[in-house]
Amino acid sequence: MPSKGISGVGLATLSVGGVLTWAGIRGYSILKAVQNMIQGKPAATGQSVSSLTAQGVQTATGPGVAAPTAGTWTHDGLMKLWESVGGPPGTANNAACHAIQESSGNASVTSPNPDGGINVGLWQLDTKGKGAGYTVAQLQNPTINARVALIGSSNGSDWSAWATPGC
Repeated sequence: MPSKGISGVGLATLSVGGVLTWAGIRGYSILKAVQNMIQGKPAATGQSVSSLTAQGVQTATGPGVAAPTAGTWTHDGLMKLWESVGGPPGTANNAACHAIQESSGNASVTSPNPDGGINVGLWQLDTKGKGAGYTVAQLQNPTINARVALIGSSNGSDWSAWATPGC
């Protein structure tokens, strides 16, 4: 008598489809994600948490994405974070300067914005401005904050939306 449950082949197909979808959405190499899973490693590809930590970038857990960390980021760590998300090395010093002026290097800090939004994280991204579409928790993630700041500043060439003179 046939079983009415999901077959092993069906379950495997569903699982592989989920991994492929996840890897595609996250922008990871699908081949590398599958290889990592076969080897019993996390599916994420990107730099490892330990390699980013060794470079001075404060990280916690996650697939190549730094989680919110306690404490204060150094100027050097912010420069490395900026470059780790694709920021041009030539703009890293200026970007780190803005983050230090905006948040004192504190990834968790928030402040009210006159437009009614909330300024969040290292680059104090406004939830009604450059950080629109992200939650406060997402913007407190240093890597997400850096990526959004990178895009919002046109790869570090336009800081006119920030109130941080002197960088």
